[in-house]
Amino acid sequence: MLLCTLGLAYNSKATSIYRVDDAAIETTLSLATPVAQTLVDAAQLLNPMSVQASSSDKNVWIAAVLDFFLGGFAIHRVYLGTKPIMILWYVITVGGIFGIVPLIDLIVLIIDNQDISKYVGSNKFFMWG
Repeated sequence: MLLCTLGLAYNSKATSIYRVDDAAIETTLSLATPVAQTLVDAAQLLNPMSVQASSSDKNVWIAAVLDFFLGGFAIHRVYLGTKPIMILWYVITVGGIFGIVPLIDLIVLIIDNQDISKYVGSNKFFMWG
């Protein structure tokens, strides 16, 4: 009996507090500006982990520093445009085959620092291969 009384009291309290003003909603919607998105923008919103990378906006030295400190987690590869699943592959192989792959990545980035376009967006496990 107590539960029924509390339920009815709560229900009557909730309905008296909240009222919908349809005229205000219609006014707000009529003043709103329409937002148009292209199919590409909508796809990026649905998949925030998708990476669109170009070699012009990637700095080789940022990639090298990321590789030096976080190479075992493939953060430098994600920075360069690799799909984030590469992080899983580096973790499964214990830091990219015990850290050998990130070390070679670092050496390749330092030696070939003029043109890293061939490494940007590469989804291969060995980015230099």
